[in-house]
Amino acid sequence: MSGALREDRFRQAAKYRRTLFNAWLTLNNPFLIELIGGAGWDCVTIDQQHGVGGNDSLLGCLTAARACGLPAIVRVADNDAGAIGRALDAGAQGVMCPAIANVEDAERFVQAVKYPPRGQRSFGPHRAHLQGDAFATANDWTIACPQIETRGALDQLDDILALDGVDMVCFGPSGLSLALTGRLDSRAPEVKKAMTQVLSKCREMSVIALVFADDLSDAKPLVADRCDVVAAGTDAGWFAQAAAQARAAATINS
Repeated sequence: MSGALREDRFRQAAKYRRTLFNAWLTLNNPFLIELIGGAGWDCVTIDQQHGVGGNDSLLGCLTAARACGLPAIVRVADNDAGAIGRALDAGAQGVMCPAIANVEDAERFVQAVKYPPRGQRSFGPHRAHLQGDAFATANDWTIACPQIETRGALDQLDDILALDGVDMVCFGPSGLSLALTGRLDSRAPEVKKAMTQVLSKCREMSVIALVFADDLSDAKPLVADRCDVVAAGTDAGWFAQAAAQARAAATINS
């Protein structure tokens, strides 16, 4: 695909209640993105918090995503304005920020994503111009996506969703399960209740919701409920599963 990505796929899909299938990448390899695009996924998340690779890997992945026509979200490692700006300048449409603890954290994050007068994003010649992120339209194009994975973020959910510039939130079941239960259990009743709360509030306040599901069995109910954006596992998990299945299929029983 050449030229700018003219379609704002995230906002258009949310408007018409069409679920987008998000490929969550931790291996962060451009060739894998080509395969994912060919397989029909709608968008990608490039994980630079728990994934591999640095800035060179990020640029390669965003180049491949653009070539495949896949809008990309980058999860940065923390609420750092430099890393957030670098991801946007490299061509990400959205940035996801983990460990948001309160509305003040969310406001600082939005400030880093949006240009003045809303925010404090620095302007300079950058690759993002190729994808519709020109200064005049960037604040309506870019996506600030705080992650709801702490007790504080859940307690202040209404205030976070009400912030001008919070375009999307990501419900993080693993992190939230640790915060709410002290154990890693994304299917705990407390986590399920919190997810229902977040999805309901997002619809009420017209904020896009992205949910990470551990596997297909967790993803299917979200798709049936027309969740805006659903991630089902990660590229590393898919590869590990496929490798194990291929090895088992090749085994000759004697």
